[in-house]
Amino acid sequence: MKSPKNLALLVLLLGVLSVGSGAFAQEKVRVSYSSRSYSSLPAYIAQASGFFRDEGLDVELIQMRPGTSSAALHNGDVLATLTFGSTVGAIVSGFPFKIVAVLTEKPIHYLVALPEIRTVQDLKGKKLGVSQLLGTDEFAAHAILEALGLNPREVKSIALGDEAIRREALRKGVVEVSAISPPGPVQLAREGFRILGGPKEVKIGSPSSGLAVTDKTLKDRPDLVRKLSRALLRGLRVIQENAEVTKRIMAKWLNQSPQVASDSY
Repeated sequence: MKSPKNLALLVLLLGVLSVGSGAFAQEKVRVSYSSRSYSSLPAYIAQASGFFRDEGLDVELIQMRPGTSSAALHNGDVLATLTFGSTVGAIVSGFPFKIVAVLTEKPIHYLVALPEIRTVQDLKGKKLGVSQLLGTDEFAAHAILEALGLNPREVKSIALGDEAIRREALRKGVVEVSAISPPGPVQLAREGFRILGGPKEVKIGSPSSGLAVTDKTLKDRPDLVRKLSRALLRGLRVIQENAEVTKRIMAKWLNQSPQVASDSY
């Protein structure tokens, strides 16, 4: 039988352990993104590097179609989204969302066309594969076309879905051109497809990713929004300041060779 002194010591020890375990409890947060590409790379970096964990967050990154992400955010199925273009469209339509951070100043997409398309002028009357009408990739394609001297109205946008589907549509000739984010352009160029232009041609354009939350979350949980923002900012700094770490995470997350990751970086 334990003595009263030992029993008190045991109770005290259990109390300390319970406080310690509570201190390390992490808040589960679901965040959506539109495609497994470099537009959401700061979030991948933050997750792989433990930056969300440092903020006491257990973040689950969930891939969703752009239109679906707005509905999920509104319904509370996710707390935040990294999808930008369709989220802005939802805000314009009256959804109570706020963009609280921008991860990319302008699109990172490249305009990739069939081998026989030599210049943007060859795209007149041709089909442009996009994820959805008025989505981020369509804005990117239009910005590149305008920068290279072609009115975007000269091409016809066809909504196809996510990037993997658009790449396959290019391969099968369903469309003549599409705006693809890295590493897609590197891979397609090796297959003989032609890169007509990219971020360097676009002086001003719509961002391709950012952090968005509902008005209610921003009002009720500003601390949580700050935590997410801090972790993403640290992810951006890694991308800018540590190429080797970034390329390793790129290769692992996107299941690509070190060479493709290096070329894309």
